Amino acid sequence: MLHFYRVGVFVALLGLIHAQHRWFVAQKRGALKQLVSVEQVRKFFPEVVRMGDWDFGHGGQNVFDKDDNKIGHVLQTSPEADGITGFSGPSNTLLAFDKDRKIIGLAVLRSDDTREHLEVVIRDPGFLKQWHGLTKEEAVAQAEVDTVSGATLTSTAIADGIANRLGRKKRTDRFPEPIQLEEVQAVFTNATTLVPEPELAGLFRVMAATNQVVGYATRTSPHADEMIGYQGPTDVLLLLDEKMRIVGASTRSSYDNEPYVGYLEKDPYFYNTFVGFALNEIAQLDPVDAGLDGVSGATKTSITVSEAIILTAGELTRPRPKPAPQPLVRITDRDLGTGMVVIAGMLIAFTRLKGNKRLRVAFQIVLIGYLGFMNADMVSQALLVGWAQNGAAWKVAPGLVLLTAATLLAPIFSGRQVFCTHLCPYGAVQDLIARRVPWKLKLKDWLATGLNAVPTLLLLTVILVAMGHYRFSLVAIEPFDAFVPRIAGVAAITIALVGLVVSLFLPRAYCRYGCPTGAMLKFIRWNSAGDKFGRRDVVAAALLVVAVAMLILR
Repeated sequence: MLHFYRVGVFVALLGLIHAQHRWFVAQKRGALKQLVSVEQVRKFFPEVVRMGDWDFGHGGQNVFDKDDNKIGHVLQTSPEADGITGFSGPSNTLLAFDKDRKIIGLAVLRSDDTREHLEVVIRDPGFLKQWHGLTKEEAVAQAEVDTVSGATLTSTAIADGIANRLGRKKRTDRFPEPIQLEEVQAVFTNATTLVPEPELAGLFRVMAATNQVVGYATRTSPHADEMIGYQGPTDVLLLLDEKMRIVGASTRSSYDNEPYVGYLEKDPYFYNTFVGFALNEIAQLDPVDAGLDGVSGATKTSITVSEAIILTAGELTRPRPKPAPQPLVRITDRDLGTGMVVIAGMLIAFTRLKGNKRLRVAFQIVLIGYLGFMNADMVSQALLVGWAQNGAAWKVAPGLVLLTAATLLAPIFSGRQVFCTHLCPYGAVQDLIARRVPWKLKLKDWLATGLNAVPTLLLLTVILVAMGHYRFSLVAIEPFDAFVPRIAGVAAITIALVGLVVSLFLPRAYCRYGCPTGAMLKFIRWNSAGDKFGRRDVVAAALLVVAVAMLILR
């Protein structure tokens, strides 16, 4: 029963973290509409006294004065327009209507877009005023909206969100400039006119003076406008011969940043990779299988452009080929390698092999080199919290999921902390350097007692950060990121180095006095000899109470 209690506390904490995160995301994304306050609408309705509940007629809130007369209503674009992303995220815009149902003002209530771009939009004196005086129907019918220079994606997304909330589903073109004859003449020198292909929207016949079709022209916009590189989508011109084979491609315009976009044009091979392929062939390409390498220095931009060309080819071919069925779980060489290490570690831990010192040392070297520095597959508090919040990444990282499963299930059902003793690269480093110096460190009882509290305090930090969504990176409380120096922070590297130095004089010093993951695994470990309800169980109950309180008081 005590073991069930401990495992139950652990599972309950995971469930609370998951529930809290779902609520947090819902609030952030606007999946749950928040009532607009009186203060938020006072600049539009100076005489406002109270806000009404949701009106199912217009889907917003009514505004009332001191005599309880309805003086207007307000709408929010969230959550209906939450799928419309600007530079880096959606925005929630407030629309205020007077009693004649005409728009008298707009304000951005919340935005997940980049702060700098949003500020440019808000500071623009004319952007939000374009809707003033319009009825809902007039706003929906508004053909063009002036975007804000320097924040085109953000302002366009806000405009699309307004139109979407009011009833218009078609989005504004991210690249409204049509294909120009001059662009086509770079390849088809005898081209005189461009004629829309009647059976295929977005495709143009390239006509010569003799009224002969010499080729075709198309572009990736609007098909791939939602494919974002570093900072935005890119519009690519595609020129095809009479047999619908690509004979030329070039960048028309892009929201992505320089110098990345420029690298594509300067690379002599990138666009030429597609030359000679028919559209239906390109539509069936897999970027990885086809070996479409990214341009050095602009990998994300170039890969996104390649995917945009493939997507556009699929949109323009009829019938569009069905994509190859995707496996339920994508297993890579890395996953296989991690899985083999996990299986080997389990075999050593649960068989007589654990007594083979040479094998153990060899396996520890594999842990450090392969699982640590090469794969960086380790079970940390940051990983566990992330998966508790969003779900385990079993489709894309099955090897890491297997490692995590072994880490959690082994102590629960067998009483052995296999991760700590046989699967942790940092623990393996500590083992290899132990007893390498003649001096030993013996801690005073009071100091050992104080250090024993460190993992518990770190677990409390994990609960607070996970439940409160505070801006604190949990990777900074453990040394595992030090195996990836290029991304490791100062805190992780410092913990790793200090832990190793102390381990020279005190075996497995970090594991004993600093590891929150180890303390967690020790708590849920099965104790066949029987155990009594003690201090750690009280502490665990206290952590659970903290999590429940944060859930209730959110």
